[in-house]
This record gives sequence, C-alpha cells and structure tokens, in this order.
Amino acid sequence: MIKINKPRQTPNILRTKGKAKRATLCRSYNQHRAEYENGKRTFNFDVGIYGHASVKEALIKAQHGKCCFCEAKVGGDGDVEHFRPKAASCQGKRQKIVKPGYYWLTYEWSNLLLSCSTCNQRYKKNYFPLAHPTTRARSHRDNIAGEEPLLINPTEQDPEQYISFRQEIPYSINDNPQGKLTIEILRLDREPLNEARRSHLRHIVQCQEIINLAASQPENLELQQLSHAAQNFIARSITDGATFAAMARAAQASNFYC
Repeated sequence: MIKINKPRQTPNILRTKGKAKRATLCRSYNQHRAEYENGKRTFNFDVGIYGHASVKEALIKAQHGKCCFCEAKVGGDGDVEHFRPKAASCQGKRQKIVKPGYYWLTYEWSNLLLSCSTCNQRYKKNYFPLAHPTTRARSHRDNIAGEEPLLINPTEQDPEQYISFRQEIPYSINDNPQGKLTIEILRLDREPLNEARRSHLRHIVQCQEIINLAASQPENLELQQLSHAAQNFIARSITDGATFAAMARAAQASNFYC
C-alpha cells in the first residue's frame, strides 16, 4: 500500500445525483430507523452513480490504475470500493454484523477507492474494525470523526509508515495494530500476491546485481549499457505508478538485499 492523493474536485455526478440520493437515504432512515437497524428494511444503492465512469476514471488516474490495497494493476476491471462499508459493518471475523452500514457515505468522494475484486469482495467485505467499537457512527446524525479505524486509509494516512516488507512478505512496522490488522483482514500476505511480488522483486534484485557488476567493470561498454537500462527499471519501480511500489521502496532501503 502507498499513499493515494485523490483530487479535491468531486466528480460532478456525485455532487448532483449523489447528493440527491444521499438526502433520499437519510429521509428514509429517519422514517424507518428501527426497520433498518433490525435488518427488515434495506437501502437500495445506485451503482450507476458511485460507480459511474467519471468516478471510476478519476480513481484510476489518482491510483495509477492500481488496487488501493495490494497495488496490483486493475485498471478498468477494478471495483469502486467504499472504505466505510455502505450496507453493513463488522468489527471482525465471527462478530456481529451491524446494520445499517455507512449508507450516508455511499456517494461521498472521500469514501470511494479503487480496489481489485479479490481484496474488496473476498477479503474486506463489510469489515471495518474500530479501536473503540462503541464510537461507531450508526447514522447520518453521528460524526465519524469520533471513530478510530483500525484499517489504514491510504487517502488520509501513509501506509508505508505502518506496513513494510521483508523481501516480498509484508509486515507491521513495530507490530503496530493498524498495520497488523490491515494485513490480516485484506490478506495482503496471501500466496498469489507473495508470488507476484517475489517474481517482481527477483527482477529488481537482478537489475541491482547488474549495476554492481558494471560498477566494477567500467571498461565494459556492453555492461554499462545494461547497467543504464537496469537503473531506469529500478527508478521506475519505486514510483507511485509502479506495481508493488511499496515493496520496491523497502527493497531499495535494504540495498536490494545485495
């Protein structure tokens, strides 16, 4: 995970249709509060608004076409994910599902991210753990500022202050609870991801080995050319737009394990 810098400008459809839909949801909650809380009544959310092409395109651009959690490239195939879940929320596995969810944030630009379907649908689901569950905002009348989420929000926090890598394996820096729980819930250490990162890291390390070898043989022009290409590859691998940039930066901080 890396820090995501979303544009301040909210997509027009969220400011117009999204705002109107939010008002409708809030009115409905006011009229049928008990039914929403016991699950007898559910909200109807319009994916055509929060998942509109203009919203998705803005997220793709801000996130360089990557999943906000695992940093795999997803592009147009990604899900528009709600950081605070819209339909229901859950503190953790095998714990009670709280209804309704953060329905009033369904069309809020600040609550939307681009995620791969695996991170979003298979792992994050409705999980939204808080340091103090009793502070959870239950309706649009409550203030979310009183919450202390245990999932890292990459638009408000720098994930690299919480999660780093030992080679391709993510770990929580100083065993901090936010990093630890984010890795656990999203399964950022799942084997398919580890394998993809391992392969990418292997290429990065090989590039560094070429650079080191070229430095010891300055007269070898062919090796110098290879070194130049390797330097360019490594430079690209640590940019925000690169796949698994956080892992590559951690490798750079460790001299690429060379």
